[in-house]
Amino acid sequence: MENKRLEAVLAQYNPWWTGERSWQQSLPDYKRPVVDSVLADLKEIGQVISITGPRRVGKSTALMHIISSLIDHHKIDPKRILYFSFDDPDIFASQEFQSVIFDLLIERTKKFEGTCYFFLDEIQRLPRWELYVKKYYDLKTSVRFIISGSASSPIFRSSQESLLGRIKDHHLLPFSFREFCQYRLLSRPSFSQIIGSSKNLRQHLLNRDGPSALQCLANLHKELEPFENDIDQALMDYCLEGGFPEVWVLPDSVRKIEYLMEQQVRKVLYEDLMTVTQYRKPENVLRFFVYLLAHPGMEINTVKISQESGVERRVVEENLPRLEMTDLIIRIQKFRHQPLRVRQGNIKCYPVDMALRNAVLKTWTLPDSAAMGLYAENLVIRELITWPELIEISYFREKDHEVDFVLTYAGSRYLPIEVKHRKQAEQITGLKRFAKIHKPKLAVVITADKTSKFDDFLYLPLKYFLLAS
Repeated sequence: MENKRLEAVLAQYNPWWTGERSWQQSLPDYKRPVVDSVLADLKEIGQVISITGPRRVGKSTALMHIISSLIDHHKIDPKRILYFSFDDPDIFASQEFQSVIFDLLIERTKKFEGTCYFFLDEIQRLPRWELYVKKYYDLKTSVRFIISGSASSPIFRSSQESLLGRIKDHHLLPFSFREFCQYRLLSRPSFSQIIGSSKNLRQHLLNRDGPSALQCLANLHKELEPFENDIDQALMDYCLEGGFPEVWVLPDSVRKIEYLMEQQVRKVLYEDLMTVTQYRKPENVLRFFVYLLAHPGMEINTVKISQESGVERRVVEENLPRLEMTDLIIRIQKFRHQPLRVRQGNIKCYPVDMALRNAVLKTWTLPDSAAMGLYAENLVIRELITWPELIEISYFREKDHEVDFVLTYAGSRYLPIEVKHRKQAEQITGLKRFAKIHKPKLAVVITADKTSKFDDFLYLPLKYFLLAS
């Protein structure tokens, strides 16, 4: 009975078993970079592969793009590819079904020759899922597991820890500005070709090679001249609309705000966080979350948050790391010259996507020149947190001297970055102070200008920094 029931459920999710092609026609033309990354991992490594990230950023769509590529380009027998979403209500109807579904899935692979591919979506909804994956991975079955789950579920992250050494995670955040532009300019493929061949900026910066970074940006500026107006408009729109693709197609600001509040705020705070803690007043967490969104990039501490938001300090201290875990906020510490030492004290917080701030604060208007400095700083850190070489991001403050971001990488190398989109780029006393004390071989200023330059510091235009790094 269980086998028949399972086959009936699976048939709905796997139309390629019967040669059906309409599911591919419904996929968006734009493929996020994680698709090619996972395909490369399937070829090169034997680990379990996971795609995690906030709600509604395209994890399930990415899985479908991977399946489509395996069938069409890698010529994998469609019947050896299985997709299942653990959101399916049949899973919750019976605890007995939950306990045997993995065994049944593995059992059905025995009738196929060669490797089978299991795409298991929203897997965190299956109790003790990590034990099943670990069991069949360690038994060296002929199954490749590609799993996805919402990183807004702290339980999912803690479950992943038991698979250390067996799993490689691809963390999928909302669309970056680079992806936003590529999506918008999909009908002009030369844009993506230019961007795809201009990804050396990050390496030049980390190699502390200012002249090469400058040349990289000069080449990019020349090649992107036909797209200049499109990029400028995209930058403003991205500041407003953010990186959640379902927001872009909604007809008006009211519905965009409602969508983000429901999908990215209430469900995370009132459902996901409640799975790890039972608090009597979840609205208190929302209250100090709103406070954080209203003060992005400002130096604060838990005492100040508590006093100014009217929320108990205990609630702030307990839930601040949980908010960070759900991908709603980015938190950075003050630079201490000892990056790996655990410390408490002042912090800065940023929303992972500025559309969240726009929705919660109901400020759904294009940023003016005064606000653009705030948005620019947020866009820069959103890009920096994706750099794989990163050990830590912190900020530097000494009396009246401040540097927005200090990247620690390669053990004890520092790359200080100051964002001067609104203020005059020459006002970099904090960067000069940091350079005098710590003597980095390269320091960067991100500006609103369209041209790059290199004297004592490397000056880079915001939009090109976001596109090329």
